[in-house]
Amino acid sequence: MNRNFPTLAAAGLAVLLTALGATLPAFAQAPDCTGISDVSDFDGSAVSDLNGSLATVRVASGLTKPTFVTAPRGDINRVFIVEQDGKIKILKNGSILPTPFLDISGLTQSPADGGGDEEGLLGLAFHPDYATNGWFFVYHTLHDGASNMNNVVARYTVSAGDPDQADSSTRQVVITFNHPTFTNHDGGMLAFGPDDGYLYISTGDGGGACDPSANAQNLNSNLGKLLRINVNSLPYTIPPDNPFVNKAGNDEIWSYGLRNPWRYSFDRINSTLVIADVGQDKWEEIDCRPGTSAGGENYGWDHYEGTHCPNPSCGNQGSCSVTSYVGPIKEYCHSTTDCPLTGCSITGGYIYQGCRMSDLHRTYFYADYCSAFIHSFRTDASCAAPADIDRTTDLAPGGGLDIKDITSFGEDARGEIYICERGAAGVGAGEVFKILPTLRIMEVSGINAPQFLPAKSAAWTWEDLTATSSHPIANYKVYRSGSPTGVFNCVHQGPTNSWAGGDPAVPAPGGVFYYLITAVNADGEEARPGNRSDGTPRTVNTSSSCPP
Repeated sequence: MNRNFPTLAAAGLAVLLTALGATLPAFAQAPDCTGISDVSDFDGSAVSDLNGSLATVRVASGLTKPTFVTAPRGDINRVFIVEQDGKIKILKNGSILPTPFLDISGLTQSPADGGGDEEGLLGLAFHPDYATNGWFFVYHTLHDGASNMNNVVARYTVSAGDPDQADSSTRQVVITFNHPTFTNHDGGMLAFGPDDGYLYISTGDGGGACDPSANAQNLNSNLGKLLRINVNSLPYTIPPDNPFVNKAGNDEIWSYGLRNPWRYSFDRINSTLVIADVGQDKWEEIDCRPGTSAGGENYGWDHYEGTHCPNPSCGNQGSCSVTSYVGPIKEYCHSTTDCPLTGCSITGGYIYQGCRMSDLHRTYFYADYCSAFIHSFRTDASCAAPADIDRTTDLAPGGGLDIKDITSFGEDARGEIYICERGAAGVGAGEVFKILPTLRIMEVSGINAPQFLPAKSAAWTWEDLTATSSHPIANYKVYRSGSPTGVFNCVHQGPTNSWAGGDPAVPAPGGVFYYLITAVNADGEEARPGNRSDGTPRTVNTSSSCPP
């Protein structure tokens, strides 16, 4: 199949733009986790340790075909949601702001105005120095009344007077790709390299079956490639260590032999590059290169589909001894006769390096648009790829909601991961979910222990969810049980994380109480209480009043 669905001061702006130097610093770093508690619920010693420990919560709805989620570096209060039809919206303090951050629907060829199903506003990346220069970059198909169907990367600047508004008059085209004939395989991902600060751009092979224009293996074409350019000033320049500088081939090219690299990502700590390349009729693939790579890799399309050559979807496309070939680290197929895991269009995600679950670090999440499965595997700086873990059931949101038509994953400034659901019903049906940890039982009293009093003290550290969550907290709930396998009954509910007098009961002599603390957000959604040590769900009494 071919389808994939997928505070700036005005006075200082000119000075800041001029002051940007040619030397790019290294940007790779862990997120700022100040004030965030680490669940540390995943030791990773076996597959079973990683199951039953995650949940999702819906953080945004009413969207029109969301295609991406991201945030500027260090911006912990907002995430930016890209809609295919040409708008960028801001999720701030748990709500979508009424006015889009940017609206270029008039410039964007998309399904809303007769464009192809894969056309539209596809990518967004904030410059690493966005906090000072206000620059961000978008990738979209151009609606200009012509038939050339160009794809464009353009730069905009945030409004000098309002950090929640872009200045649309600042548009500058960075690079254009002529995309004739077909309306699919546009690529569209933008990201800055964590180590080098250069802009990477993924492009599709130009569309159609089996790369009819032979772009992916053509080093004189920028289609079917991952490109790398320096946008620290415009016009862009070529990084001097790009692999085809002073050699045959376009200087912008970093790697090639790609069909439709709809989503790729970098590990924000060690710069490992993971590319999910959408296959033809037989195989989907995940490519990976260490952060130390010098580029120049050939991922094989259209000679190869996945690890298979001759190309099983296209027949003999030429020699299987292709220059600089690097095979995928993972693949799955479209037919159960070929492999146990099936789908039709891979949606690449991220290597988790966030704040909430440090023991889950280095775990890569990905999905399939058609099958709606979500899988993960733990990789490392050398691109090791052990067995997958099926996360689909774990991450099902419940409450009558589901996650399907997964177009993209995204990260916020703290490295937490989001999932975009396009919404098959179209306008207003799109949603965004956030991956969260479930909670562990907290044993807080034992033999002759004092009465339980959850208050801020030297013995207790409370995470202030009101300040650190993107969704405001309405209430805290504290549940108590006499055993870790018993039913947990609510003993406190209120807007604060402590209450006068504490728990009205105490354990029997020699006994122990177990406590769960959850938070209920402004929409009434409560953090899941997690699983027992045997992997079965904990039982929480939600039918009685709280406290009883």
